[in-house]
Amino acid sequence: MRRALLIVVGVLVGFLACRTTQPPGTENREPLDDPGQREEIQNVPAEPPGSGGPLTEPDSGTPPSE
Repeated sequence: MRRALLIVVGVLVGFLACRTTQPPGTENREPLDDPGQREEIQNVPAEPPGSGGPLTEPDSGTPPSE
């Protein structure tokens, strides 16, 4: 009896926790902007990234080797 009561309470709590908080009809709304609209400005730099070689200076937390 106790196990059945715990299962019922668990299902009820799970049902209430998974309910949506959005107002009704939200899933049927159209997007505010045109989805086919593209950005004209690109925020990617035109120059290539720096060298990919290893760092030659020691790390700030590593004491220099003598």
